[in-house]
Amino acid sequence: MKKFMSFAAAIAVVCLCFLFMGNTASAASVSVDKIAYVSTEKKSLVLKFEDFSDSGYTYTVTNTATGKQVAAGTVGAKVNNLDIGLGGAYANGTRYTLDLEGNNGDSLTVDYYTGEAVQGLNAVKNSNDALQVSWRVSNGSIYQGYRVQVAKDSNTAATAVDTEVSSGTASSRSIASSALDSAQYSIYLIGYKKINGTVCYGQGLTTSYDYLKTLGKVTGVKAKPKANAAKISWNAVSGASYYTIYKSRKSGSGYKVAATNVTGTSAVVEGLTAGRTWYFKVEAVGAAGSKKTTGARSATVKAKIPVVAGKVLGVKLTLNAKDKLSIKWDKTAKATGYQIYYKKKSDLTYKKLGTTKTTMFTLKKLNPDTKYNIQVRAYTKVNGKKYLSSQTSKTVTVKPSKYMSKNYDKLLANTVRTIGYSGNKEIYTTKNYSKEVKLAFVNGKGYSSKTDYLIWISHYTQQVTIYKGSKKNWKIIRTFDCATGTASNHSPIGVYKITYKEPGWFYTSTKELYVTHFAGRNSFHTRPLWNSGAVQNPTIGKPASHGCIRCYNEDAKYIYDNMPVGTTVVSY
Repeated sequence: MKKFMSFAAAIAVVCLCFLFMGNTASAASVSVDKIAYVSTEKKSLVLKFEDFSDSGYTYTVTNTATGKQVAAGTVGAKVNNLDIGLGGAYANGTRYTLDLEGNNGDSLTVDYYTGEAVQGLNAVKNSNDALQVSWRVSNGSIYQGYRVQVAKDSNTAATAVDTEVSSGTASSRSIASSALDSAQYSIYLIGYKKINGTVCYGQGLTTSYDYLKTLGKVTGVKAKPKANAAKISWNAVSGASYYTIYKSRKSGSGYKVAATNVTGTSAVVEGLTAGRTWYFKVEAVGAAGSKKTTGARSATVKAKIPVVAGKVLGVKLTLNAKDKLSIKWDKTAKATGYQIYYKKKSDLTYKKLGTTKTTMFTLKKLNPDTKYNIQVRAYTKVNGKKYLSSQTSKTVTVKPSKYMSKNYDKLLANTVRTIGYSGNKEIYTTKNYSKEVKLAFVNGKGYSSKTDYLIWISHYTQQVTIYKGSKKNWKIIRTFDCATGTASNHSPIGVYKITYKEPGWFYTSTKELYVTHFAGRNSFHTRPLWNSGAVQNPTIGKPASHGCIRCYNEDAKYIYDNMPVGTTVVSY
């Protein structure tokens, strides 16, 4: 007996374990918005539901009475409409259960009951703007009542109205205008039957209706003047799909459309002549499908457009007297001052960096080594009010760097390096300096030239940069790769100037062309060429010469043709 009891207890434990395992594995049910009905015409079960799985679904349909599975399948992610045909498994007066399980573990169960009881679904708008939904009942004993669901989007379960009619013989339902906007609606009439306390969705009929609400007059209109523009605002009108703004130079006539399809309650009307008074009206518009209706236009409002500054021109980067990176621009007529805006290239909107009454602004609050877009906008004060120009300057891209400091010379060793040698090994890099560093190096150090040009040889980056301008105002016009002297044949380091030029150096079988001297016999010239013109030594981008600066043919020729004698050469 004890042995039997022990065996029975073991079986009970095993069964209990399986019970717990089953509960653990069961899907969690979710509550979602849905529209469910039986299509008697197609012999199918329809379900429109709020998407609750990002990874797709599986479904099964079971004859509830027999427990027999009559349909099954899968649907992908973002699919929130099912229309499951039952074919020969469909029968009138039958309950079916649809189990929909998301691949995320959530599930939804919906019950259906078949039977054809209604027809002739119709919708009309009454004189009080109510939507009257009606139908005919052929058999009032099949369903206990009806659901009337009204949705703007026929493809989803998002309903504007969901109302119940608790009578199987009812044949209409009125929907108040307060629940509706001017829009195209899908209307669903669905019979329902409660079986053992479970709501089962029955026959469904659908129709569409373009509903236009009678619109009221727009009120609360205001006009705020701006530069060559005016901001128009107003109170919302119930049922409006959008608004149209009208403008005129006369208060009583001549109104033309200034803006339409405005879905909010404000808009900026641009392109208005400065120094003139403009008049505005606003009209509510209701749209549904191809139908439109309008309300009465608002009372007239006016705005006198001030005369203000225009677009800021001539914006450019510069280094001020303290070696700080700044921007400068031309003085703008009518400008009281200027506002400077910035954004990282990844940002969506600009932020105000600062305000100035001068035509220069130092870029202090920006992070080093980060690219920014900078814009300048003028403003004008009229009767104590500030009006921003309707146009910003061109956008200037800047990347502030560590060299922007009063301690420029102290940072120079870490920012702009000369070439170094370790035994017979050259120390150089193929990573180029930024444009800002190249500008800061020559302008911050105060290099000058007897001509309009200056040349910088960077031994560390193996590059030549050519500038045009004057002391502290040099601009880059050309940068190219070169090859300086090797560890055993150093190129000269220091400040020199172009002394004279030669068409070339010619040897037995090789030559070097476009020779421009700057330090004795040290010069710019092409790479060694065979007499045929082919390149004898192609090396560029690392030390390779006997002290001269080797260049590609076109770059050597550019210096030879364009750089005057007396041009400063900084070899660093």
